[in-house]
Amino acid sequence: SRFRRVDEEFRDIMSKVEKEPKLFNLADDMLFPGLKDSLQTQLDQLERCQKALADFLEEKRSAMPRFYFIGDDDLLEILGQAQNPQVIQSHLKKLFQGVNRVEFRDAEDGKAAEIVSMQSSAGESVKLESPVRLGDKVEEWLDRLAEEMKNTLKVQLSTCLETELDYERYPSQVLCMAK
Repeated sequence: SRFRRVDEEFRDIMSKVEKEPKLFNLADDMLFPGLKDSLQTQLDQLERCQKALADFLEEKRSAMPRFYFIGDDDLLEILGQAQNPQVIQSHLKKLFQGVNRVEFRDAEDGKAAEIVSMQSSAGESVKLESPVRLGDKVEEWLDRLAEEMKNTLKVQLSTCLETELDYERYPSQVLCMAK
């Protein structure tokens, strides 16, 4: 890829500089032929890589608007670790206000297969009405999680309004809306 070529060229230049560390030698066209042009080309290629990365991240943010709440480094970690839900767990509180973590149910192979509940930082746990299956595209299952969170709270609010307020049965968010 483009970045790999730039990296290899830069490492090649740095290995030559390591052998001839005198700054004056960098200006010697015999020791470093075309160094200025090579560095300028590398800079141009790195700018293209940066633009392509920014476009990629914007595409992911468009697919999952909650990604606008986190920085590029966090988003890259989420996308790079899409097959590891435990890593993504650490970013949930940035994506969903009031959600500190989620509970996973494992498949037979021991890998997390679906999300079954959400927990607040206060320790309050809300079981999802329908478990959210994990998939290959993290932005898709996070979007399904957001929808299921809303659906679960909607169902619980509706049930709460039809019955007596039960402080043990319903989450505080539902109880606040029901009052």
